[in-house]
Amino acid sequence: LDLTSVGASGHSMGGHGALSLFLRNPGLFKSVSAFAPICNPTQSPWGKKAFEGYLGSVGAGKAHDACELVQTYSGPRVPI
Repeated sequence: LDLTSVGASGHSMGGHGALSLFLRNPGLFKSVSAFAPICNPTQSPWGKKAFEGYLGSVGAGKAHDACELVQTYSGPRVPI
């Protein structure tokens, strides 16, 4: 296992999860791929309901929303 070449990928909700993991762990992943990821769940009705139900508030969900996380990402630059 080469821990310097770890990647994350996923489809739909898993794609959003891969993006969130990548953004919350700067430098851990060498690459990330998201195929048709969900987008901005803190701004959608189903996302608001889920975050309120599971985390207690939509505000707490922002720590898991890739659209929110990318705005404050300060990790290494990754080529696109």
